[in-house]
Amino acid sequence: DVGGRGVRLGAHPVGLDMNRVREALGAPETQRRMEQLRGHLKGQRMILSVERLDYTKGTLEKLQAYERMLEEYPELRGKVTLVCICVPAAAEMTVYDELQEQIEQTAGRINGQWAQVGWTPLQFFFRSLPFAEVAAYYAMADVMWITPLRDGLNLVAKEYIAAQDPEDPGVLVLSRFAGAAAQMQAAVQVNPYDPGGTASGLYQALHMSRRERRDRHQELLRGLREQDVHWWAQAFEQA
Repeated sequence: DVGGRGVRLGAHPVGLDMNRVREALGAPETQRRMEQLRGHLKGQRMILSVERLDYTKGTLEKLQAYERMLEEYPELRGKVTLVCICVPAAAEMTVYDELQEQIEQTAGRINGQWAQVGWTPLQFFFRSLPFAEVAAYYAMADVMWITPLRDGLNLVAKEYIAAQDPEDPGVLVLSRFAGAAAQMQAAVQVNPYDPGGTASGLYQALHMSRRERRDRHQELLRGLREQDVHWWAQAFEQA
């Protein structure tokens, strides 16, 4: 109570608008992009990362873990591609310049060391994409890799699950330090400060049986449907 005014504190994790994802997947431009991606991948497995440029997102640590995976599991070389979509900071936010430079240097080192004819291990895009195109990447990704060092929630993890084919879904690899981890227990949860453990989690996701992928996805999708954007709004009204 402050000055005769009652103040309440509550935890209300943001729910997902499932219709927005379904509509994006059905859009002609999304379908065209999915077809293009099938041609570009040529049978390679796609690991996808979507985030904004920020120290808390763990992008540099992610690239180091990917580098570790290529070193420890040489059989994956030529068979997987990491696609990173990183939304840059505003031009005046020069505090991120050094981080971006470190990320670009690490990305260059990975491709310089491991690239082969017909295979680029890492595709890094420093730009924002329209949601319809991001939805196409969601739908095509075999693994969604979200490993922030600290995050309040992370809606990207929920959007990925909503975009997946329930009969043959991909796998969510999620940082245990993302707020969404509390709701999404069926994800493969990793510690982003541990590159070896993160690489092992990625390897597990890439080799997971279809039955286990479906079981995990069903549990995650059930949670999204039960705790969607309407549930979130009602939680505020009833608090």
